[in-house]
This record gives sequence, structure tokens and C-alpha cells, in this order.
Amino acid sequence: MSWFRWLLLWGLGMGLGLEAQAQVATPDQAVPARPLRSLSPADTTFAELEFLRSEIGGARVVFLGEPTHGEGNVLAAKARLVAFLQQRLGFTTLGMESGFYSLHKAQRQITLGKSVAKNLESSVFPIWMRTREFQALVPLVGQEGLRVMGFDPQLSGEYSTDLVDDLDDFLSDEKGSDAINYDLLDEIISYQAERFAFPPSHQPAELEAELVKADKLLAKAAAAPTAARRNEALFWQQSLRSLRALAHDYADHDPGAKSQVEWVAADSNPRDAQMAENLLWYLRQHPAEKVICWGALPHFANRVEVLGNEELRAYRPMGRAVKEALGAGQVYILGTLAGGGTHGLPGAAGMAVPEPAAGTLEASLLALGSPYAFVSLKHDAAGRQLTTYALDYQPLAGPWSEVADGFLFLRSVAPPHFAAADSTAERADTTATLAATNQPPGSLNPAPGRAGTTLRRGVAAPDVSGVRLVRGVVLDQRSRAAVPYATVLLPGQGKGTTADASGHFVLPLPGPTKLQVRSLGYEVASVQSPVGNEELTVLLAPAAYALEEVRVATAPPDPVAIMQSVIKNIPINYEQQDYATQVYRHLRISNFDTLRYEAESVSRLRVPAGYQHFGRGFLMHEEATDFQVQQRHVLTAQQDPPAIAVTGGGSQAFVTGVDPVRISPLFVARNLRKFNLKLDSVRQQGGETLYLVSFAAKDANHRSTGSYLAGVYQGRLLIQKRDYAVVRYEALWQLDTANYNSVARKSLGRNNLVEKLYAQTFSSDRSTHVVDYAKGENGRYYARRSVGVAQTTGRTLRNKQPFYYQSLAEQFFQPLPEAGPAPAPPIKGAPKPAEVPYRPEFWEQYQRPGGALAPAATR
Repeated sequence: MSWFRWLLLWGLGMGLGLEAQAQVATPDQAVPARPLRSLSPADTTFAELEFLRSEIGGARVVFLGEPTHGEGNVLAAKARLVAFLQQRLGFTTLGMESGFYSLHKAQRQITLGKSVAKNLESSVFPIWMRTREFQALVPLVGQEGLRVMGFDPQLSGEYSTDLVDDLDDFLSDEKGSDAINYDLLDEIISYQAERFAFPPSHQPAELEAELVKADKLLAKAAAAPTAARRNEALFWQQSLRSLRALAHDYADHDPGAKSQVEWVAADSNPRDAQMAENLLWYLRQHPAEKVICWGALPHFANRVEVLGNEELRAYRPMGRAVKEALGAGQVYILGTLAGGGTHGLPGAAGMAVPEPAAGTLEASLLALGSPYAFVSLKHDAAGRQLTTYALDYQPLAGPWSEVADGFLFLRSVAPPHFAAADSTAERADTTATLAATNQPPGSLNPAPGRAGTTLRRGVAAPDVSGVRLVRGVVLDQRSRAAVPYATVLLPGQGKGTTADASGHFVLPLPGPTKLQVRSLGYEVASVQSPVGNEELTVLLAPAAYALEEVRVATAPPDPVAIMQSVIKNIPINYEQQDYATQVYRHLRISNFDTLRYEAESVSRLRVPAGYQHFGRGFLMHEEATDFQVQQRHVLTAQQDPPAIAVTGGGSQAFVTGVDPVRISPLFVARNLRKFNLKLDSVRQQGGETLYLVSFAAKDANHRSTGSYLAGVYQGRLLIQKRDYAVVRYEALWQLDTANYNSVARKSLGRNNLVEKLYAQTFSSDRSTHVVDYAKGENGRYYARRSVGVAQTTGRTLRNKQPFYYQSLAEQFFQPLPEAGPAPAPPIKGAPKPAEVPYRPEFWEQYQRPGGALAPAATR
């Protein structure tokens, strides 16, 4: 599998095999090389790098390319070069292979004196920003340091979610701004930012129609009397051009629509062309700036067609376009070579760098015996036939001086290290589990998890021999609107189905049968299936709280303002330091009508101050909770419970996922725009005024839900007006079964990690989660009780066995007086702790918070 094509795809989730060259061009004499003493960014003496003055000359753009994104000491070496270029050669801007819009916003905030680290965190792809080696760049950026810009049309970081709102704000004073469908723009652009693909539910023409409207208004703004507004209008015009190119690129080169064999390097040409155009636009707008570009060598390369590889003949990297536009003397391209070691994911062992063959440039550099060296292709090897592994760690032969101007050689490379977790940092972007995208080690992509799969919902015809298909629809009793994904059950039989998004369902029944229909937020309805062939209509009555309605004479409060007050008061209302709690947990799992597993436990949970992500953020690197089971009682264990039976679409079954105020993106101010919020009522209870606010994610992605593969995330909050504390949380999670099933079917038979993770397909997967908060002795609220209910139906792919799992996870929490010290990190290779034994004497005396368990016969 080709790492080089992975770099071109930038996270498309598919590899493309680049043919290795069989021949090795053996030079008549060794290429001159300059040994280097140090490439550490901590080394502030630049004497041995002074030769770069004449090497780079009067170039205005220097490209610093890396072979993949999986070499930590290459990142460190590049950071040292950036410092030299800034402090000795007067370079003023750091251009990142990250979002054009996101870095622009970050630069504006940095200019205002905001935190450099947090702004880079919100704009730069995390594969760089979350590494220890990249942190050496942070002190170089700032009001008195380097400016930052992004040239990638792709959307990166949390700032990408602000794009449409910022465009709306900028155009709000222009007449005609109301005619732009900002909701449509947000829907399309948010999908692109989340999935790095064009939404299959829309067409590029829809986006184009709204961008044309915005273009007309931006043309007026570009003629404004003030220079600041004119300049910002010019940025937005370029930003929309970049968005257009991105949308067409995603639509035309959807990785889900091409096989690995069909995808070729030239499919990256549109993105490379737009990256070049974004960079050239910046240079035109800022004629005094000298730019250092940070990214992958395949994009920065010049004339790759001279390397003799058939696929590369049609590829046009951005480096070539920039060099042609500015002139050869204005651009310097530096690549990186490795003599050995490994490359891969941060903190991983990595994949071995291939041993250089005799006659290759790497082999001759290894013979020098120096840990580092520099080769000037421009001055010392112009036109010479060389063989190197600079692209894809594959031997490619040709006149490399036409591809790059110089090479930095490292005798050995190793994967990056994670940056130290910052417990005080604002919640940041998380990335998808790399294994779920079938992404190989050594090919980290700045756009992780780019899927773009064409969603195709397969419908299997059930076997209804001897039975009659009953068709029905579930509607809201008041509005007569469809109730999506309602559960239709045969009472006492553990069988049933789930309605689709329009409320329709089909269920095979032997005759007139009693049915129960339920959905979150509605009362349970009991109905009889029809005798004839008519469609069954089920009306669900909205569930009522036992609260007293309050009639408000003045205008009702704005739900967004209420949520802003909730978020503002979180540091006051909820614990911000390390804390510990005792947990009682009761878990029951059934498959169809058989109880498969039931257990209860008492445990100690320690939550660190920095814990804010259920999945522990980027590659699970952020602070984790410590969960120690102290007592355990297994009542039924016919089989070990599979994870899919416990979790449903959310995290409610896990002890670490039951505090939504702490971990849900809903409670982050800048995420509120990702939700539809509605004030359902203002009520009184026990002398307290309570707001009942409903929420629904506009696009249920990991930025709005904190988890992956969610299709629906909605619910209600009960908020105390006195202190704006959330005292009750209700949520419904629905898995994106179409997306999941598509990945599962494509992975079947590949015998890899993805096939193991996606071993089944789902007809439905939904769960509900209810959390009650109480005020502790320290005056802060804590999650007192959590109840998660999940229903998961489908079949395994290998043996075609159907499943119908239903689970209940009920947990009670009691704060402990001291959090205690943080646990020691786990020792690699240490034996697994022994399972906690059953101690009947404990359970005979234990007072369960939820009351005694029901007798076995009724459970």
C-alpha cells in the first residue's frame, strides 16, 4: 500500500499503490553532502546553518516537506529550520497545510493578543498541533513573531465550524444578506468539515447558488471606504473560491465512489491547484511577507513527472504551480530523507523505514557516518540521475534536482511523541479512531477520518411465510407529525421493530396482536394490530412532567441565552478540580427474550480536572479517569456482553460517560450554533423556577455529540433559573446505521482490524440517557443518578445470526471527601489485575441506592 498516495488523499481512507522503480541510478561519484551537528529546536546557535543563506538565496517562499506525517524528529528538525529562517533570513509568515479560513481567524485572534497555543489548537490539524515536536513552533508565532496562514482548502480545527456564522456577521450590514440561505451553507460546509466529503443529500449547484449571492454582496464590500473592510472582503472572496474548489473536488473525487485501483495521483490535482492559488493570493495581498510552508513533500514537489513513474506523469503538485508563478529563484523546496528507523502514529512503535539499496542517495549518506547531513541538489547535483526514497519510501529514479532543491538527511527517524496534556486548555477538536478508517501507520493525514462514502441503505426482505406483514405509522398526537425511530414491541416476547425516519414500520405478525409503541418524550401506547390490510396509525401523546406550568406575561426567555448562562456558570456550579465518587452500577442485557447477562458492582471512580472527552480526545491521549471495582456480583452470565449490546449509540452505559455537563459538546459555548434549541416551558417546582429546554443536533457528528457514527442526538434539559444549573438531562442517541453498514460491508473478508470492529450490520441502534443532578455538601452539583437504556437490532456478517439486544445500565453516585493522588501510569506488559471475587457477606448487608433488586423470576 502506498503511503505517498495517502499523503495525496489527505485522509481519504484508502491507499493507492505507487509502483516502485526497479532500476537504481548509480551516480558516477558521490553527491557532496554537508554533515550537520544538531537539528534540535532547543539549539539556538545557528552558525552551522549559515550556508543556507546562499543556498536559499532570495527566495520568498521556502517549502519544508516531510516524507509522511509520522516522523517526529523530522518535525523537530523542521521547527529548528523555521527558527533559523525567521531569525536569520527574515521570514515573516508560517504557512500551514491546514484550513485557509481557520488559520485566517487564528491570525486575527493572535493579533488581538489572544493565546497563540489555543488559536493554533483551533485551526491546525491535530496531527501536528498535538505532537510534542510541533510545540517548538508555538513561541515563534505571535504579535512580535511569525504570522500564520493556511493554504489548504480543506476545513481544519474547531474554527471551521465558525465559517458560516462569521460570513453572516460580515455581510449582515449589506442589503440583501437575508436572501442567502445560511442554514443550507452551514449544513453543507459542516458536513465537509466533519467528513471531508460532499454531502450526498445535496448537489454542488445548491452550494453554488448561495455562494453567487454572497459574491455579489462581497463585491460591494470590496469597494467600502475603509481599508479594513475592503481587505476582509477580499479574504472572503478568496475563501469562497476555495470553498467552491473544495466542494467540486469532494464531489468529483469522492473516495467512496472509487476503488483503490481506480484512484490515481492526478485525482489530487484540484486540491493541489487550490492550495497553490490560496498561497499565491496571500503573497499578492501581503507583498512584504516571506513565507515558510509546512506540509508534505509530495504536495511541495516540482516536476515529479521526470521520475519516470507512469502515475506521476499526470500529477501536478502545488509546488510546481507556485514555482511557475513566482519564478524558480523565488521558491526553494526542501525535502527530507531517512536512512532507517520507523515512522508511524504518535507514541506508536511505527513501521520500519526500508533499508536503502546500494547506489541510492540514502546509502551514500549513511556511509558518511554523520547523524544529519544536507545535500544541495540545486548546486551540487543539477540534472544528475539519482535514486532516493523521498516519496513514499519507495525508490524513485530521475533528475531529482527538478523535483526538489535540497534534501535534509536524518540517519534514523522515529514516530512523533504526544504533547503533554493541558488540563486547563479549552475543549479541542478530537479525531476519529484511525483504525476505523483503515489508515495505515506511518501515513498520518492532516484531515483524519476523511470518508466521503456514498451512503446506500440496504433493505433486506424478511421471510414472512405463514405470517402477515402489518404496516403502520407512528405520529405525534398533537401535531400529527411523524415520530422517527419509535420502538414497536410485542409485550413479553422481546420481539419487535423500529420505525424509520418518517415514522413508518413493517412487522410480520401471525394475526391480531397487542403491540406497545414507545419513543423518548412520549407516553407508551398500547394498540391492537389490524385484522385487515389497512395501515395501522399509532398516535403517541407527549409525556408530561409533573410540574406546574407558569404563564409569563412578558416575552419568554431566549433558549440560546439560557444555555449561554448555563455554560457561563459551569465553573461555579460543577466541580472543576480532581474529585472521587463511589459508584453503584446495575447492568442487565437480554437478546430477544432471553436474559444473557446481569451484574451489579460497587466501585471507586476518580475524575481528573482535565477530563472532558469520553473518548480521551486525539488518539486517546488526554487525561483519563481511574475506575476501580471494589465489589462485584454477577447474577446471570450466559455469555460475555458484547459492547454493541451495552452502549447503543451513546456512552451512557459507561461510568466515564454519564456526566454530560462535563463531556458533551452541547455545553461548550461555541457549539451552541450546532443545535436547534427551543424553550418548551417555564415551570414551578418546590418554589424554584425551572426552564425546560429541548435540543437537537443539526448534524450529529463528533463535533456536536462527542462520539462517532451518531445519526441523531436530541433531548431536553431541566434548568434551574436561580443559578442556571442543569438538574436533569434527557437524551436520545441514534446510530448512523447507513454509514456504519456501508463500512461493514466493504470491510467484509479483508481480515483486518476494521472488519473486526465492523463485524455486524444494524437495522436500528438507539439509546436513551437520563441523568439527575444533585447539589453536594461543597455546594457544587454532581451526577447523582444515570439511567441508560439501549436497543440494538441487526445481524452478524460472518454467520448471519440476528440479534435483538436490549440493555439497562443504572448507576448511582455518591461523592467521596478526597480525590486522592493520581494513579501511577500502567506498566506495559504487566499482568491483568485479578477479577474481583463475589463476597456474599457484603451484598447481604449492602443498601442499594435504587432499592432491592427484583426477584430472579421477574427480572
